[in-house]
Amino acid sequence: MTHKVYVVTDLGVGDGGKGGVVHRVATMQRAHTIIKRGGAQGSHGVRTSRGETFAFSQWGCATFEGIPTHLSNQMVVSPEGLLNEADALRYDGGIYDPFSMLSVDEEALCATPFDGIASRIKELALGDTPRGTVGSGVGQAYRRYRVDPSSAILVRDLRGSELRDKLAFNRLLVQNELQYIIEYEYDPEDRATLAEEVRLLYDDGFLDYVVERFEQAAQLARIVPHDYLAGAILGQEGVAVVETSHGVLSDREVGFHPHTSALRTLPRFTQGIFDECGYDGQVVNLGITRAYGIRHGAGPMPTDDPNMAEQLLPGSHKDENRYQGRVRVGALDLVLLRYALAACGGAAAYDGLAITWFDQLVENGSWPVCHRYRQGAEDLEFFTPDGDIRLGGSQEHQAALAQALQACEPEVVSAPIDDSVSMDELYALCARTFEEALEVPVRMVSFGPTEEHKLCK
Repeated sequence: MTHKVYVVTDLGVGDGGKGGVVHRVATMQRAHTIIKRGGAQGSHGVRTSRGETFAFSQWGCATFEGIPTHLSNQMVVSPEGLLNEADALRYDGGIYDPFSMLSVDEEALCATPFDGIASRIKELALGDTPRGTVGSGVGQAYRRYRVDPSSAILVRDLRGSELRDKLAFNRLLVQNELQYIIEYEYDPEDRATLAEEVRLLYDDGFLDYVVERFEQAAQLARIVPHDYLAGAILGQEGVAVVETSHGVLSDREVGFHPHTSALRTLPRFTQGIFDECGYDGQVVNLGITRAYGIRHGAGPMPTDDPNMAEQLLPGSHKDENRYQGRVRVGALDLVLLRYALAACGGAAAYDGLAITWFDQLVENGSWPVCHRYRQGAEDLEFFTPDGDIRLGGSQEHQAALAQALQACEPEVVSAPIDDSVSMDELYALCARTFEEALEVPVRMVSFGPTEEHKLCK
């Protein structure tokens, strides 16, 4: 019997192109299941060769291929989000019964709309010093769970008789947490938004609505025992794909505080799922990055260059919003990528790289790359003598490192790209650049939006 799992991990802060990579790997390997871990907040974009397009959050990115999704206990689930995404899949995606393609671990943690309100109000309170958040409440729910597991709402609670009491208590905790924050002085343009969030937080009718929606999600979703993953999925012959959210540089320990997730995003935490299940099959770790730099929202990005936005972002489904902020792009930052690999245990942590959006650079005719920082990387507390980023150990160190990175100036070299050469030659150019800098083989290069445009070697 063949048992193999591909783990797809973003080497940045997210937005690396996981959706298309997961779709390509799953179709190429004829995967039987997509396993999700992380949070119900990402939007993983997929465009198929048949013309379907969708930004997935909790359903896996091979849904259009009929491949089912399992939400593991390492997934923070949004029951409200499940209902909304199912409607979108049904009416926009043509999937008649999305819930028939989904199983949910009963031990997975739930994020509530009240958690989302807390997340958004906290971001509004920061004013012109943003941290950045999707605003779905995933991080809020997980941080509270770590402090007080007894306050959590798990997926199995959605079918329990105490669901209303648990949601009311969740709301009370949020009300208590925000009671002083809502008295802050807010930017004038945010005051109407704040007032509406506070109204919902104290509206008993909204609590009734949330209870009704959570009960509806429980009726529609196939909630399974925790050991379902080990027996029915990892015990099944064939290939599964783990689709993670976020990225290595948003990990709460190795990311740049405070611009991080509450979750752990490194491959070793995915490996923990397999170890718990007693899985002894093959694991293939793929690291994902765009061929240029991207960051949605606040946080260190030394190669950020607003002048490149028109060149690098046409066709992107990533939009600005009040809570995440501006979508920023710039030169490929190999310094950050080397740090991300080091944080995962080094180049040996990955079996290969998948490079996305290389077609945009081919169209532009040049490839801006940063191999080192020209200025700002002199402090040996944070950087090696060669200018690479040192691994830290504390949140205070990571916060100071974030400030140091904000002051770094990149040395950018633009290499010409000849679009008249063959795709194999373009693949070789891309692979050579990454392999020389990172010492990890390139296994996939994306030359366009669909699975047919993703060349694998």
